[in-house]
Amino acid sequence: MIDMLSHVTGVFTSVPATRQVKTGDWVDGKWAEVLSDPRPYDVNIQPASDREIDFLGYGADRINDVRRVYINDGDMESVTNNGEWEFLGQRWKTVKCDNRFWNNYCKLIVVRIDDQGGEP
Repeated sequence: MIDMLSHVTGVFTSVPATRQVKTGDWVDGKWAEVLSDPRPYDVNIQPASDREIDFLGYGADRINDVRRVYINDGDMESVTNNGEWEFLGQRWKTVKCDNRFWNNYCKLIVVRIDDQGGEP
């Protein structure tokens, strides 16, 4: 059985990250979005491959920055496609998730969120 625990950190430098899950409910006929409390993670960030970038180019969103993220430490079992990440001073959303937490392996493809709270 392959176990990725501590293999990625030993070779690449990890950085702290947080993840918040978006949920919500209907309030008086309007959707009210709620973000969960941030959960801490240690992640390794790498550039996405040309193939991964091409795959994302077929969607409706404008893609500026794509990264591949490997989770080294944190609650891997709860990681899904839902939610927002924050690392390197930017916010990111998950577009693809390969989570095999039973082998301590979780790889994400994330894209930077264009609107970073008022930036042009």
